[in-house]
Amino acid sequence: MSKKDNEDEQKIETIPPDPRFQDSNVTRWCFGSYVDYHRCRRLLGEKNPGCEQLSKIYKTICPNSWIERWEEQINIGTFPMDLPPAECNPKKKINCPFRKQ
Repeated sequence: MSKKDNEDEQKIETIPPDPRFQDSNVTRWCFGSYVDYHRCRRLLGEKNPGCEQLSKIYKTICPNSWIERWEEQINIGTFPMDLPPAECNPKKKINCPFRKQ
């Protein structure tokens, strides 16, 4: 195999196990990772490595139809979990209370 062929190959890896969800259905892990990602992204910024890891997890284990539905619910304000407001930025000392529905 030539060096060029090796460069074209993508590194394939799986997500690490989460000890909180050892004996449970992946549904809880999926939803928890999705909510944690959005909280992390809004509080720490989109480029935070921890947020990127949560994004990788939920995009790997959640069905696309669920993700699309949750994104729609966030946009119209009917998502069932509290998320910090999109304009929340603790580094700029903007008040970041959780949205109450």
